[in-house]
This record gives sequence, C-alpha cells and structure tokens, in this order.
Amino acid sequence: MLDYRSTLVAAGAFMGTLFVGCGDPDLPTDLRTSGPPNVTAVTVMTDLKTAIDPDGPLERFVEDATFCRPNDDKRPGLVGLDAESTTLQVCPVDLAMKAMDEGVAPAAPPAWFLRIVFDKLLDPSIEDLEPVLDESGMPTGMVFGTLKNTQPVTLRCNDVEIAYDGHYVPNGNKESWPLGPNLTIQPLTPTDAPTGATCTVSIRDNVHNKSGQPVPPEQRSYTFKLAPMSFRFSNPDLDEKQVAGEIGLDPRNPIELFFSAELKVTGKLGNLLLSDLDLSKVKLISAPNVDGKPDANVCKGNGTAVDPAQIRAYLRGVNATTEALVLRLDAGGTIDPTHPDQVKQSWLPNTTYQLTFLDGAAVTPKQGGDAGALPGASDFSLCFHTTDLPSN
Repeated sequence: MLDYRSTLVAAGAFMGTLFVGCGDPDLPTDLRTSGPPNVTAVTVMTDLKTAIDPDGPLERFVEDATFCRPNDDKRPGLVGLDAESTTLQVCPVDLAMKAMDEGVAPAAPPAWFLRIVFDKLLDPSIEDLEPVLDESGMPTGMVFGTLKNTQPVTLRCNDVEIAYDGHYVPNGNKESWPLGPNLTIQPLTPTDAPTGATCTVSIRDNVHNKSGQPVPPEQRSYTFKLAPMSFRFSNPDLDEKQVAGEIGLDPRNPIELFFSAELKVTGKLGNLLLSDLDLSKVKLISAPNVDGKPDANVCKGNGTAVDPAQIRAYLRGVNATTEALVLRLDAGGTIDPTHPDQVKQSWLPNTTYQLTFLDGAAVTPKQGGDAGALPGASDFSLCFHTTDLPSN
C-alpha cells in the first residue's frame, strides 16, 4: 500500500518498475495443475481516498478488484501487502459474491494500470525479455519483460483503443503480492483516456498455458472505469490549528491543492502555467496580523475581500504523475524577474487570510472528462497567516 503523498514524489520511479519482468521460476504454488488458465481476478490501481473512501482519512493508492471469479477457491481473498502486516481484502470472503466494484472499479487517472490474475502458469512466450542497458547503451546483464510485440489483450476506453505495454508475472499466487500469476497491463499514455471513461480489457487467443490451452471464451472480457477528477487535499492541510489561523506560512509559498488527475493549462503568466479555475469563485479575505499574531476574526469570516484580479491559480509543473496534479494559488505576489518561472512573493507578509470556494469552483482535467469541483465553504475553509518576508 502506497501513501499518496510519497507517491507524488516517487511516482516516476514507481511507474518505471512496472515493466520489470522476472524469469519463469516454474513454482506453481497453490495453482491448478490441469485444465485451461482461468481468470480468478482482475484488479486496477485505484485511489482509495477519492474512489472508495471520499469522506475518510485514507489517502492511498491500492488495487481494487473489478472482477472476482464466483465460487472459485483459487481467487484471492485477504492478502498481505508488506512486512508490516498491512492487508487488503481483494475478493469477498463469501465465494458466491462478486467483486464489490464488479465491472466498475475506478482506476486512478494519473497512474492507472490493471492486472489479470490466473490460476495457473502461462506459456512464458507471452512476453519478450529485453536487455537492460546502462547509460552508455551497453547491456547490464539484467533483462526486463515487455508485451509490446505479443500484445496479449485489447484495451479500449470509450470505444477508443489504448496503446499499452506491460509484463508477465509468473511467480506468486492468491496470497502473495502482487497477485500471481498475472499479466500487468499499463497504458503508454494514461491521459489517452478521459476521466470517467468506461474501459474494457479483452484477452486474445495467444494467451494460453504451457500445454497450449487458451483462456476459455467466456472469461476473456472485463470492464472497469477511470475515476472522475476530484479534489484530494491541500497543503497546508486542514486541521484544528486553522480555526484561529495559527498555521504560519512563508510569504513566498503558495497554497497547494492536490487533485486526482492532471490539470488543464489555459495560458501563461510569464512562465507560470495557468489553470482554468474561475477566480470569481475563489473567496479570499484578509487583514493584517495583530502584534505579529494571526487575526482570529478573519477565520470567522471577518476581513477585507481580496480582489480576484490579485489572485493567481497555476500549476506546480508539468510532470504527469506529480506536479501536473497540483494547483497553486496565491494573491498579491510577484514573479522573480531573473527567474520568470519562479514566484518571488506569493502573499503579503504579516497578513491573515481565509480561503474558501463558492459553488461552481472547479478545474478541468487535461485528458478530458468532467470538471473536478472544489469543496464548498461548508466543507473547506483554510485559515492561515503569513510571516515576515525573509531579507534574502
């Protein structure tokens, strides 16, 4: 189980590891020894906070089952994820029950992939092994698995075919993590599919076991969804200290609002990439600090309205799985003339602010799909004060 905040930093490295293949150890522990390869489960990488527990404290990426084979004791159930005894219930305990999100498990837009889990080993020729090269282009002695030539499935979202790669995981079983054996399928460009899309993965004829038996025809097609764009959390985040504006912010640091998909860019201010947030829907009030301390009255809604023309809403950067998911917001700031892609000042120093959003405040996903609404004032009210502007 991956913590979302850590994933924002490590997603690039994490995504790179998905295509690393293994050899075929031929260790069919707890797997069937006869018959065709049956699909016991199909899982997608999902965002637990927005897809499963929108009102809860969890902010993590996990895998959610979009299919669990009914009445099959080889399907995964409670699975251990790590050495810290973290577990995940993949399929219901009752074998007669389908997956909780049967056919509609929501894949996380910025980093989605899926796994098709089988009850026996596949013919390893389903993937090609290619050498890992060093910086000079020389083989390192290691290999990685790829499905770019074998293309064992067809992946479509909203009836548009999605290019993908992936690898075959021969090791593992219903109690291991990742589940195995499996085919891991990952789009080459996750934003090829809009948020909210309905997707289908269909297994092709070249997927078969070592005896040449293919996947039964009735087990070849599965559906899932791409999750809608949604607001996740802010930095600084909401907590009890904000009731009185006790959180102190360096005037050079903007507020950061994290979303579950890439933000659309609509223009530039200098080299800052602007979002399409309607700034008339941003309610920002302020007042000077009192004797160097926050003005608690601002947090009660008593302050001077900041002119929307002074408010900026822009992206943190362009990295598809990290920076492009983060909206930065500030007011009364200036851009560093020597570094036009950097903010020299974001807020007035020694000032208390309260940030809320009016109905209709939203941003648009870059990949298309419905806009992601920001929470209204009854759900979100961020109160903070700024400190002195550092002399350097």
